[in-house]
This record gives sequence, structure tokens and C-alpha cells, in this order.
Amino acid sequence: MQIMNNIQFDIIIYLPKTRGFYYTEIERQLGLAFKVYQEQIVPDEKIYLLKNTVKVNDDKLVYDKNDFTEFGTKKITSAWKQIEKQGDTMISFTDGSQEEISLVINYTAMKYFMPEEHIKSKISFFLTKPNNGETVKQVINFVTGLATVFSDNYITIMLDSRFNRPDYLFRNRIGCSLIAYIPAPLQAYDFPEAHKLIPIHNREGKQVGTVIVSLDHFPNKKNVEDVKTINRLDLRLRELKLLPKTLDL
Repeated sequence: MQIMNNIQFDIIIYLPKTRGFYYTEIERQLGLAFKVYQEQIVPDEKIYLLKNTVKVNDDKLVYDKNDFTEFGTKKITSAWKQIEKQGDTMISFTDGSQEEISLVINYTAMKYFMPEEHIKSKISFFLTKPNNGETVKQVINFVTGLATVFSDNYITIMLDSRFNRPDYLFRNRIGCSLIAYIPAPLQAYDFPEAHKLIPIHNREGKQVGTVIVSLDHFPNKKNVEDVKTINRLDLRLRELKLLPKTLDL
């Protein structure tokens, strides 16, 4: 089996459904996500608006030194107005890499009217990183950091051609893949197949969620044991009614 030098993965935070919100809520959610990225992936990373090219200019700087620029706030306000006027929006960001798209962050939102009016939104981090043990640890720490600040929301990861949506046991639902955050307190003895479970606590010390790490390496659909482990975890979560359909999030 050929081993790739790099791996591409998409980490998705499913934000809470809401009847409506102001642009400051988008800014708050993105600010939390950007800060965790800086803490766990690239310290003090600058974030730029991604438009038609990966190349960026300083005047397109969106986020720097743990705060949004005036330009960044203006673009987020514009994205929010699109939801109000058109019913949906997408705004994209990048770290401005000149060699390859090593980071793309998408914020998307859509307004629905059935069974009642609400807005669904999510933040996704699309990354290209080396395929090694250190990257696995970094990804686990990143998702755990996101879970700490988005503890009410499901978080999942999809892995390019190695283990993507078509490879899931339940294709219309979230899946464990390498790692998933479930906003419910789970115990390790209920998931003996998992590499490890990481409890997430609120400020009062109460466990409110669990990061499930299926494997100690990036999974591959050609590896039978990887597939068995992930499927068993997904089956158990489905039995517990903790594997929702992505359309319901």
C-alpha cells in the first residue's frame, strides 16, 4: 500500500440552528475557531479573505493578533446581509500560503422554512498536512480545543480519498472516521474499540461532551481493521441515538 506524504482533511463544526442572529454572532463564532487554530496549529497565524486566488494582499487581512480587522468585520457584515436578503451565504478565508492551499476556512449558512423558519450554519477547516504521527496528535488537540469552546455542537472530520463520506457506514449521518466530538457524556468502557475518549467539561466541571478518537493513525478504507473499528463505533453511537443525520444539524 502506497503511503502519501500529505493528507487533506476537512474538520466541520455544525453550529446551532437559530431563528436569526446579528453579524456579531458570526464574528464571535469565527473568532473562537480562529483562536483555537492559532493555539493548536500555527501560533499567531494571520487570516485573509479568500476570493478568486490563493495569493493575498495585506489589505485583505481579516484576523490578526486575536482580533478582527476593520476590513474583516466589514466582510462578515456583508456575509450576514446575504443571509437576510438571499437566504444563504458563504465566506472563505485562507492563511495566504503562496505554494499551496494549506488552509481554507469556510463559513456557510442557509435559511430554511420547514418545519419552521431557522438558519443552519457551519464552519469548516480544510487542511493539508504531513501524514505522520505528529499531525495526528495535532489534529486531535485541534478538535479537542474546538470542542472545548463549541461544546454544544457536533464536530466531525472527513479525510480526502482515505475515508470520506461515501465510505461511512451511514452515509447520510456524521461518522467517527479518525475523530468526532459528541455533545454528550460518554464512557470509555462503552466504546472498547476506540483508541481513546477525551471528556469535555464545562466551567462548573460537569462533563458535557466527549471527543472520540477511533485510531492512533489516519484511517484508510483499504485497511480492513480501520474500517471495522470505525463501523463499530458508528453502530454504537447510532444505537445510542447520537449519530444524527447531517441534514438535521
